[in-house]
Amino acid sequence: MDKILKLNLNLSTINKEQKKKYLDKVSKIHEMIRKRLGKGNEFMDWLTWPVDYDKQEIERIIKKVNWMKSKKIETLLVIGIGGSYLGAQSAIDFIKGKIEKQDEIIFSGINISSAHIKQIERKLKNKKWGICVISKSGTTLEPALSFRYFKSLLEKKEGTDKAKDYIVVVTDNDKGALKSLANKKEYDSYSIPNGIGGRFSGMTPVGTFPMIFADIDVIEIFKGAEKAMKDFSSLENNLAYEYALTRFILYTEQNKVLEIFTTYDFDLGMMSEWWKQLFGESEGKDGKALMPLSVEYSRDLHSLGQIIQEGKSTFLETTLWIEKDHDEIIIQNDKLNLDGLNYLSGMSFHDINKKAFKGVVEAHYKSAGTPNIIITLKDKTEFSMGYLWYFFFIGVTMSSYLLEVNPFDQPGVELYKKNMFKNLGDK
Repeated sequence: MDKILKLNLNLSTINKEQKKKYLDKVSKIHEMIRKRLGKGNEFMDWLTWPVDYDKQEIERIIKKVNWMKSKKIETLLVIGIGGSYLGAQSAIDFIKGKIEKQDEIIFSGINISSAHIKQIERKLKNKKWGICVISKSGTTLEPALSFRYFKSLLEKKEGTDKAKDYIVVVTDNDKGALKSLANKKEYDSYSIPNGIGGRFSGMTPVGTFPMIFADIDVIEIFKGAEKAMKDFSSLENNLAYEYALTRFILYTEQNKVLEIFTTYDFDLGMMSEWWKQLFGESEGKDGKALMPLSVEYSRDLHSLGQIIQEGKSTFLETTLWIEKDHDEIIIQNDKLNLDGLNYLSGMSFHDINKKAFKGVVEAHYKSAGTPNIIITLKDKTEFSMGYLWYFFFIGVTMSSYLLEVNPFDQPGVELYKKNMFKNLGDK
C-alpha cells in the first residue's frame, strides 16, 4: 500500500543537530504517552479507541439512521459547539464535499445569533427534518438555546409524540442536564465516553451519528485510525513526533509565534477549524504555545498573500496537501483561445493547483525565509481521514508535553462560561 501520509521537513529551517538535544526528552514523553502517565491521562482513551470503540453502539446508530431515513427524514439538524460539531463537519466536508451535503446536514448551536437561527428555520420550513443534539453536560449555552428553540419547532410541526422519535441525543452516559432531559422525554441516547474529550471525540457518537447520516463509512475511518495507531506506536520513524518537535523548536528557538495551517481545497475549510481547536485548546496554557491560524489558497493569496510574503516573519506554515482529488476536470482546447489559456489544455484543475502550491512554497520559503512543513495525504477517503485525525492526536499530545502543559483540559474556556452565566444572572 502507498504511504497514507508523508511529512516533508526539508523546508522547515531545522536541521538534525538541532533536534538531537531533544531526543531524550521525546523518548521520555513517548513512554509517558504509551503508559498514560502524563497530565490529563484520564482523558486518553482515544489512544486505543480505533480498536476499542463500541461496536454495538455503532450498530444502534446505523439502525436508527436507517429508521429515520425510512420515515423520509431528509435533513439532520446537528446541534453542538466546539468538539461537538467540528469533527463531524470537517469529516463530512472532507469526504463528501462542503456543497454536496449542505442541505442534508445543517449545523446549529455554534453561536448566539438570532439571524443565523432564523435562516436555518427558513431552510427547514419545507423539509422533513430531525435533530441530533450533542453536549456532554447539556448546559453549554449556545447549543442549549438552539436545542430549546428547534425542539419546540419540531414538536409543533410533527406533534410531541412523533417528534421525540426524530430527536437523538449524544451526551454523558450517566449524568447531566441533557441526559436527564433525554430520559424524561424518552429520546434515543448515545454516549460520549468519559475518557475522551471533545476535541478528540470525532470517532465517538459525537461524530459517528452525523457522519453515518451523511452516508460515510465510519468503519473505514476506524481502520485508517488503527493503521495510524500502529504506525505511531513506536519512537522510531514517528512522523507525528517529528511534526511536534519541529514546530516546538521553531517556537522556542526561532521565535515563531504563529502557525498558519494552509490548504488548497475548499472542502478542507472545516478541517482547518478543527485543527485550530485541537492545537489551540490543547497547547494554549501558562502563557505558551504557537497561535494556530489558517488560510485557504489560492483564495487568500489575493487578500493575505502580501503580508504573508513581506510582513513581519513571526510565523511558520504547515500545509496539508491532498495528492489525489475526488474529481478531475481537464482543460479543453478552445478554437478561438480568446482568453489565452490554450497553453493549459490537457491539464487538470488539480495539476494547476499543484503548480500554484509549489510556486507559493518557493516564494514563501526561498524568498521570504518562512519555515514550511508539508503534510501530504494520499486522498480524501474515510481511511485517510481516520489516519490524519490520529496523526494529529499523537502530534498534539507530544507537542503539549514538550511545552509541559496538560493537553486535555481547557480552563480558559471554562472561565468565560462562568463570567457569561454570572452576567446573565444565573445563580
